[in-house]
Amino acid sequence: MRCLQLSLGILHVFILFLFTVCWGGSSADARWKKILVQIDEAVKNYRPCVKDNCECYQRVREQDLAPFQNGISEVLLSEAISRKLGTHYQIIEKKLYREHDCMFPARCSGVEHFILEIIQNLPDMEMVINVRDYPQVPKFMKPRVPVLSFSKTSEYYDIMYPAWTFWEGGPAVWPIYPTGLGRWDLMRESLQSSAEKWPWKKKKSKAYFRGSRTSAERDPLILLSRENPDLVDAEYTKNQAWKSEKDTLGRPPATEVPLADHCKFKYLFNFRGVAASFRFKHLFLCGSLIFHVGEDWQEFFYPQLKPWVHYIPVQSDLSNVRELLEFVRENDDVAQSISERGRQFIMDHLQMEDISCYWEQLLKEYSKALTYKVSANMERPGVRTARPLTVLGEECAAPVPEVLGALEGSPPWLQPPVSGWERVRQLFRRNEQKAYPEETMYITKATFTGSLVGFVYGGIPGYLNAKKQYIEQCGGELYHNRLDAVQSMQRIAMRGFIRYGWRWSWRVAAFVAIFNTVNIGLSVYRDKSTLGHYTIAGACTGSLFRMHLGLRGLIGGSVIGGLLGGSLGTLLMGLQKVTGETFLERKKRKQSELHALKMEKWKATLDIHEDSSEETDDVLQEKDGR
Repeated sequence: MRCLQLSLGILHVFILFLFTVCWGGSSADARWKKILVQIDEAVKNYRPCVKDNCECYQRVREQDLAPFQNGISEVLLSEAISRKLGTHYQIIEKKLYREHDCMFPARCSGVEHFILEIIQNLPDMEMVINVRDYPQVPKFMKPRVPVLSFSKTSEYYDIMYPAWTFWEGGPAVWPIYPTGLGRWDLMRESLQSSAEKWPWKKKKSKAYFRGSRTSAERDPLILLSRENPDLVDAEYTKNQAWKSEKDTLGRPPATEVPLADHCKFKYLFNFRGVAASFRFKHLFLCGSLIFHVGEDWQEFFYPQLKPWVHYIPVQSDLSNVRELLEFVRENDDVAQSISERGRQFIMDHLQMEDISCYWEQLLKEYSKALTYKVSANMERPGVRTARPLTVLGEECAAPVPEVLGALEGSPPWLQPPVSGWERVRQLFRRNEQKAYPEETMYITKATFTGSLVGFVYGGIPGYLNAKKQYIEQCGGELYHNRLDAVQSMQRIAMRGFIRYGWRWSWRVAAFVAIFNTVNIGLSVYRDKSTLGHYTIAGACTGSLFRMHLGLRGLIGGSVIGGLLGGSLGTLLMGLQKVTGETFLERKKRKQSELHALKMEKWKATLDIHEDSSEETDDVLQEKDGR
């Protein structure tokens, strides 16, 4: 009986244990059941798109051109041109023409690159291409005019095209992207390399965001980061509109972070900017899970990216963001699967050949809607005649003439050094004003100052010591008068001052030069300033000055020098923080100001060249007419 009771007791405990485990597990599953069901249904209903002949985005083109299925008349296009809703382009006999004015030359150049690449396959046509950030044809506008824009919402009739940023003219972010994010194909390689460096298991299980406050939609994430920094790392950076810390929610603006460094985190946030975000496609390449806020703003490839299949959709007010972050942290395998599907889609269906293919199919289908024959120099009231942009004599696209400022790439002064050694080499080169970099001048001035300090430091004791020795050794010597004695003593003392002053002068100058060269060289090479650089510089200097004593002197000198260098670095970096701007930050600020000034001069030069070119064309046409 006792054995039976004991068996029943054990069975009872076992049943309670199973119930507890099962109930606890089902409770956890129940908490996330709604989200898990959404993911399962989305994946089940998802049909991967066909890559051949841009079929992946065919539906987008059909929907965008549907409002113009009854045809695009010359009157409609003239209306779009006269309202200045974009830049007027013509394609006639495999040649590309553009009106004189282009609001953003680099953006027009990015658009023109793709058109010129496929122009041999295109029929005659003309179109208005908007290179502003915002769409131009709201649905309430009458008449409904055809304008190509890179982004829109469902409230607009604009026809979407692949943005110029796939080639050039993207948003410039100083100092990390002074000329924009750069070519899409090159950025793909860079981010793919970073993703390989940070596989899913090595990534931090934390949400991450860096960006400027272009929209108040981003505020809740910044505030959540301050409340729960273990869950979210989100900060505002500066933009052109930044005036005070009020623009970054009461905190100093954060340092800009390259996209490659975003790959360290598992969860990355994408917000709209003025329109659709240019960073969206880049984030996927990190192999991180993308949290996409809001569904209103679209680019041509957005519709094929499905919520829960390729990314996590977040409500515009971010009311569900904490719940979603907790879900992905507790369901790591599910999160990784979504991130991998998103990355693979971008890798497979958003290559440069897909961009060119979309442009070609879009323009071919658009041209079919034109109800009139396009010809050069069409007379339109209030509209300037289009002028040649480039002439193609071969099957491949020719580069756009420099006179229009539509260059392949950017001006040489816009190209930043891409490696640490290139930055170091720039220390020994003069700039356009024939001046050496600030760091080089700092080393030179510090060395000169050190030599003066050393000269005085060694000279004064040498002077006093020589004077004392003279008095002690020559006290009984007879002179004709007191003046002779004083002059003789002064000559001996000055020789002592110069002798010992020179001895200390070159030592201190060499010490300062070596220390600053090593410290600044490391900072320039790594593009950042740390306490470790001061310590290494001190150790190198100390070891060089004690190496004549052998191995013991070498080790002792490096230890003492490292301690002194670290102490000096702590003091200097502390003073820099008190002043509110470090040496490196001041340098980058000056570079940014110089960059902005050069950009203005460059744009002004382009305008002058365009005006000169147009006048030349007018003169030639007038002569031909005669």
